[in-house]
Amino acid sequence: MNEQDILENRNWLEVWHHYYDPELKLEPNDPNAICISSVDASGMPNGRYVLLKDVSEKGFLFYTNLKSQKGKELFKAGKGALTWWSRAQNKSVRVQGTVEQVRDDIADTYWASRKEDAKISAILSKQSDEVASREQLEEEFAKLKAEYAGKDIPRPKHWSGVIICPQKIEFWEATSAYTSRLHNRFVFELNNNQWITKRLYP
Repeated sequence: MNEQDILENRNWLEVWHHYYDPELKLEPNDPNAICISSVDASGMPNGRYVLLKDVSEKGFLFYTNLKSQKGKELFKAGKGALTWWSRAQNKSVRVQGTVEQVRDDIADTYWASRKEDAKISAILSKQSDEVASREQLEEEFAKLKAEYAGKDIPRPKHWSGVIICPQKIEFWEATSAYTSRLHNRFVFELNNNQWITKRLYP
C-alpha cells in the first residue's frame, strides 16, 4: 500500500492492518501494546500501557478494571485516546474517540479464555488503590487461589472490555531519509459519518 493508496482509502481498518500485521512477526514481545490516555477531573492527562485485544470497524478493544483510574476517567469523559508504536517499522498510530463498554457476553467469553492466575489477580486487585506491602498483595493472592481451587472463577462485574470508537486516526511513518524529518502523516477523520483523509505536515 503506497502513500496514494492510503490517502484514497476510505477504510481505515485496511490501513491499520497494513501498519500492524507485519509487527506480529517482527516483535516477539507484546506487539499489541498500546498506550491508553485519559484525563482526570482537573484536566491532568494520564497514560498507561495495556494490551490491545481486537480491532474491528467498531474500534479498538482492550480489557480493564472499570473501577481503576483509567476506567473512571474514560467513562466520566466519554472519550479517550490510544497510541501504538512500532520501533521495528518506525511507524505509529494515534486514535481519538468515544468509549463504550462491551456486552457482558463478550466480556464473559474473553474472561473464560484467561488463565487462572490472571483471573485471580483481576478479582483481588483494587486497581489504583494503595496497598500496604508486597507481602499483603501476595497473601491475598494465595488466599484467593486456595479459595477458588478446582472451581469456576466468575468474572467481576467491574472487569470488562472497553472499545475506543475512533473519530480521528493518524498513521505516521518515518521516511528513508530520516535525518530530514520529512516523515509521512496521514489522518482519517470522521465527518458526518464519512471518513475524510488528508496528509499533514510532519
